[in-house]
Amino acid sequence: MIIKNLLYFILVVFLSGCTQTYSITSTKQLDAIDKRINEIEQNINQKLDTKEEEQIKAYEKLLESSLLLQNENIESLKKELTTLIKPEKLEEVKVEKTEPRPIIIQKKITSLNKKLVVGSVEKVHIYPSNFVMEARIDTGAETSSIDARDIVKFERDGQKWVRFTIVDRNTNTPYIIERKIARAVKILQSSLENEHEKRVVVTLKITIGDKKELSEFTLTNRAHMQYPMLIGRNTLQDVMVVDVSEEYIAPLIIDKEQKLKK
Repeated sequence: MIIKNLLYFILVVFLSGCTQTYSITSTKQLDAIDKRINEIEQNINQKLDTKEEEQIKAYEKLLESSLLLQNENIESLKKELTTLIKPEKLEEVKVEKTEPRPIIIQKKITSLNKKLVVGSVEKVHIYPSNFVMEARIDTGAETSSIDARDIVKFERDGQKWVRFTIVDRNTNTPYIIERKIARAVKILQSSLENEHEKRVVVTLKITIGDKKELSEFTLTNRAHMQYPMLIGRNTLQDVMVVDVSEEYIAPLIIDKEQKLKK
């Protein structure tokens, strides 16, 4: 419609500018002009439509190619990402099956070549009393010694005997023992130079660990000593070995019915 009005306007301007005056007297002439204008308009519209379609098709082709290119870029990016994300093949590690190793539990050595292993301090049972005393194990002492109080010598059937008292330091309970004197020894006093102490020696039945022994002991007042008993070499010999780095490693086993072995 716009084009048609434009053509009418151009026609009027053209006719008004001409020097020769045209008279339009016939309706047929007007219809012919109108038809011609309509044909011109249709022709122009067709050309415009054709051009518009061509432009649209061109845009569509451009868009299609752009989309194809974008898809190609996306696929390429996917491949790169897949390469980056794809885990590397792990090398197979062969695990050799091994037999489980036995668990070895080391225990305290309580015997060595059938000898009782004792520490530097042990508990000792004194027979026939029920007293258990702590004893210092001293390989430097030749003869064992025991804390004896109220030592009294006497004769019995023409033989020399001795009566003495031992004391349980835990309960302060006394126990009187009578024994035949085995012999007498002179002990050099460490506190006094060239001074000797004469001590009575008796045989006592004792238990250390599981060992029951008859052993000689010198009688002396050891109230001022830390341990009421000292075990020397005469008791240890052929029966026990000493681990000076340990204490109380020989569990005391008391069996009064078992005969004592010399």
